[in-house]
Amino acid sequence: MYNIIPMHRTAAEEISIWDFGKGYEFYNIEEDPYVIETFLNGHYYIVYKNDEIFGFFCDGESARINETYPEDDDILDVGFALNPHWISQKMGEQLLNIMFQYYHALYDVHIFRLTVASFNVRGIKLYERMGFYEVNTFYETIDNENIKFIVMCYNQSQD
Repeated sequence: MYNIIPMHRTAAEEISIWDFGKGYEFYNIEEDPYVIETFLNGHYYIVYKNDEIFGFFCDGESARINETYPEDDDILDVGFALNPHWISQKMGEQLLNIMFQYYHALYDVHIFRLTVASFNVRGIKLYERMGFYEVNTFYETIDNENIKFIVMCYNQSQD
């Protein structure tokens, strides 16, 4: 059984110590107080599976890396992370579907847009399997490293 609730401090602090493993350290928050506060901005939601955090997702400006691509009323920007405990167990599709259902209940939205680091091969494979397609790429300097990002869209009305 899955339950979705707005992000709260206890969950944000728990998520902040997640370790995404070798090669994915970029996604580790390492208890960063700024990120924890950002999680509490009203655009982040926790997905519980029984009493464990299964993952979380966010929307709008919180899901965008920068302003390389404009806000669009027909597109919902989303981001999400699966609890590392569930990674490589084919659970990402489940979290994405939960997120899609949640937003469909709130908005008349059919196009979802996300941004993924180009080295995140696991994520890109998942998104492509789910029907996302690449629409743009850009580079962003983070912690003195120039990182390539891929912007992908998914149009559910084409399913």
